[in-house]
Amino acid sequence: MTDPKRQRLLTFRSGGWVILLTVFVGVVVVAMTVIPAWQRMQARPPGDGRDPATYGFALEPTLVPRASIVAGQLHRDLVPALVTPAVLPADGVGEANRRQRGKYLVGSDRVIGVEVAGESRAYPILVLSLHEIVNDELGGVPIAITYNPLCDSVVVFERRLDPGSEPLEFGVSGLLYNSNLLLYDRRADGDESLWSQLQHRAIAGPYAAAGATLRLVPAELGRWDDWSTRHPETTVIDFAPESLARYRETSYASYLRSDELLFPVDPPPPPDGPPAKTPCVIVDAGGVCRVYPIPAVIAAADADGLWEDTLGPATLQFHARSAPDLVRVTVGGEAATTRYALWFAAHALGRGCERAGE
Repeated sequence: MTDPKRQRLLTFRSGGWVILLTVFVGVVVVAMTVIPAWQRMQARPPGDGRDPATYGFALEPTLVPRASIVAGQLHRDLVPALVTPAVLPADGVGEANRRQRGKYLVGSDRVIGVEVAGESRAYPILVLSLHEIVNDELGGVPIAITYNPLCDSVVVFERRLDPGSEPLEFGVSGLLYNSNLLLYDRRADGDESLWSQLQHRAIAGPYAAAGATLRLVPAELGRWDDWSTRHPETTVIDFAPESLARYRETSYASYLRSDELLFPVDPPPPPDGPPAKTPCVIVDAGGVCRVYPIPAVIAAADADGLWEDTLGPATLQFHARSAPDLVRVTVGGEAATTRYALWFAAHALGRGCERAGE
C-alpha cells in the first residue's frame, strides 16, 4: 500500500505555491498582451488586407471593373494623411536641419511645388512617401497634394467640387486601382466614395454615381534648390521630429529601379513602348491630354534644357534637368496643368490621353 505522505509531495508548504504563482503570473502576462492586442484589432479601421469589400466602402456603383480594385494595405488609414500641417519659411530649413542633427531637406531632394494666388509651398517627397495625402489650404484655396510611391505619381487638385461647396477631406483608403492610390472622402455619415488619384475622379460610391471630378491645380515635381531659388518666399511643410528617422529610412529606390509591378495593371504597357517605370509628365491643355516620357524630353532639349511642343492651342515650354531626371512645364511663363507618373500608370489611364510622338 502506498504511503499517503508520499502522495502529497506537492503541497502549498512544500513549494506548490511557487508553481501556482508562476501559473498566475503567466496568465496575467498573457492577458495583458492578448487583450490589448484584441482591443486594437477591434478598434482599428476596417480592412483585412485581402478583400476590398471589408474596407467599409460602397463599391456600387463602380465606374471601373470591380475586380480591378485590390487591397494594397492591411486596412484603411494605415498610411496617415496629413491635415493642415505646420510650415517653415525657406530660410528656416537650414536651422531645422541643424536642430535635428540630420538633414530634413537638402537641395537635391525632390519636392512637389505648388503656387496658388501668389502663395507658394513645397511638399517634400520624403514626407509624402509616408503620408501620400496632404489636406492643405494655399492662397485661400483648399487643395490636396497627393503622391503614390508605387507609381511615383504626383497629382494636386482642389478639394471643393464647386466654388461655394464645403471642401472634402481625403484619407488613404488602403485600396488600389491599376497599382495607383485610391483616396476616400471622410464623411461623418460614413457614406464615402473612392477617388482615383491619377484620374482625379470618383470611381466608386455616391460621388461616382454623380460623375464627380476634381479640378487639377498646376504643380511641379522638382528639386528643392530649384524651387526655393525661383520662389524665395516659399514655405515648406514642417516635420514631426519623431518621424524624421522614418522619413529618411523609407525608400522605394530598389522598387523604382526594378521592372517588377507589385499589383495588377490593365492594360499593361505595350512591349514596343518605353520601359514600364520610365518617369513621365502628363500635360492637360485645351481639353487635350498628352503623356511625355521625361527621358525623351531631356534628349530633345537644347543645351539650356529647353524644349517646346504644341498641345491643342497651347505652346508648351519644357524645362528639363538631369540627376535626377525632372521636367517642369510652363505655358506663357505660368505653370502648366500637369500630373506625374511612371509610364505603366500613365499608359493605363487611357481615356483619350495620347503619348507624345504617336
